Amino acid sequence: MWTSEGPDHRWGVFTRDELRAAGLSDGAIARRIRARTLHRLYRNVYSVAPPSLVRPEVRWLGAVLACGEGAVLSHRSAAVFWRLLEDRWAFVDVTTPRRGRKGTEGIRLHRTRRLDDADVVIVSGIPVTSVERTLIDLADVVPPRVLRRAARQAEILRLPVGSPREKANGRRGAPSLSALSFHRTDVAGTHSELESRFLRLCRRFGLPAPDVNVIVQGKERDFVWRSSRLVVEVDGHATHGTRFAFEDDRSRDLGLVRAGWRVVRFTYAQVTLEAAEVAAAVRDLLGLGPLLSA
Repeated sequence: MWTSEGPDHRWGVFTRDELRAAGLSDGAIARRIRARTLHRLYRNVYSVAPPSLVRPEVRWLGAVLACGEGAVLSHRSAAVFWRLLEDRWAFVDVTTPRRGRKGTEGIRLHRTRRLDDADVVIVSGIPVTSVERTLIDLADVVPPRVLRRAARQAEILRLPVGSPREKANGRRGAPSLSALSFHRTDVAGTHSELESRFLRLCRRFGLPAPDVNVIVQGKERDFVWRSSRLVVEVDGHATHGTRFAFEDDRSRDLGLVRAGWRVVRFTYAQVTLEAAEVAAAVRDLLGLGPLLSA
């Protein structure tokens, strides 16, 4: 089990047993709850912050503590923890190796026969499944499109995904994982940097100003010239260099072409090293005159 600990990473969360060990009786705990200096998070778990002000970390740690020894944040909640998905679930997913324990309100409890040390990390005091184990668990409980989004985000964030396909044998989500190819690439410039470079290229070579990051056919596009029905996408490796992004980009392009748009893509190297050629190509597509020297 890998641990990343800093000073006082309990987020102001305590179990009843911990409060008793600190010298508080059940009556004293009840009085603090009435005085609103202590707030119930889950059964026998309390926070010094009121529910309206608690951070996600407080809710996650409280749920893990409520499920007893060996419990860890997992599934959808672990995916949110690792920034693979947005937090849109009202409950917290927790996995425990213990039998006989019941779930509690606000917690979706999962039981497992075993959790290896490599499956669990502790970050800022919160036990959570590793990225690899999170993807394996996630495949069991979300549609393939959501799993794909999480896997793509893991690549973009350059997280250690391990070998989830090989370790998911026998799991319900194994077929969904088998359909994915986990591939890592190096980053060669950020998405926002590349967009800025392309806009400077447009100004430098006198191209008409495009609309930037606007919705066309239900999807956000990088640069759009509506009167010419032209879309330009710039592909930096940080967001377009993964195998998932390659497939998604082609699917997006097909939808535009079928709707009567033209789509052209330029790479980081083309925008930065072949600016004149890129500008000339865009001018031709816009039906403008020949490129003047810049």
